[in-house]
Amino acid sequence: MDKIKMIKKLSIAATMLLTGCATSNMNYTKPSSQTIINQIVINEKFDTIWDRLVKNLASDFFIINNIEKSSRIINVSFSTGKPSDYVDCGNTVREFNNARGKSLYTYDPSDSASYTFTNLQGHAFNAIRTSRLNGRTNVYLAPEGEGTVISVNTKYVVDVDVKYYNIVNNQFAGNENFTFDFSTKSEFSNPGGVTCVARGNLEQKILSYAE
Repeated sequence: MDKIKMIKKLSIAATMLLTGCATSNMNYTKPSSQTIINQIVINEKFDTIWDRLVKNLASDFFIINNIEKSSRIINVSFSTGKPSDYVDCGNTVREFNNARGKSLYTYDPSDSASYTFTNLQGHAFNAIRTSRLNGRTNVYLAPEGEGTVISVNTKYVVDVDVKYYNIVNNQFAGNENFTFDFSTKSEFSNPGGVTCVARGNLEQKILSYAE
């Protein structure tokens, strides 16, 4: 009987160590503004640029969905598990404190991450964020004088799933799903929440394939 009581006391002590006097806070910084160049003119003939661009797109991670030379449009799609390579959703810093000490978590909200936090009632949870970026890009080419004009516009969709687990017994406590949806020159923003912008490097990558 004394052994059972001792086990219960140890269990309570362990729980208090994990959750007793636990606090957390979060600070978010918006991304800096980006100057994106998504259109250039190359002093080469349309057919030459078209063939070069199609060849290079097909050799990269892009999927060519539609290609209409008569309409001068190429539509491609792509997907990545590291959204921050191509988009910037700012920076989140979270701090969690309990009897064990302090833990800091820093991440771009577009990316996958894990952290520990407390809710309004002071209960502690582990959070696991999983994110993925899916995008579709329209590439437009047209003769201009002796050269060819090329413009690139991308639709970015970042899907985020967050699962919550009780810190004491690791029991599943719920989940949330949300989406950041924006394009090359228009940002995503919700009041008091996350802001996301394109970095412009995807557009630059595609433009470089035509050069």
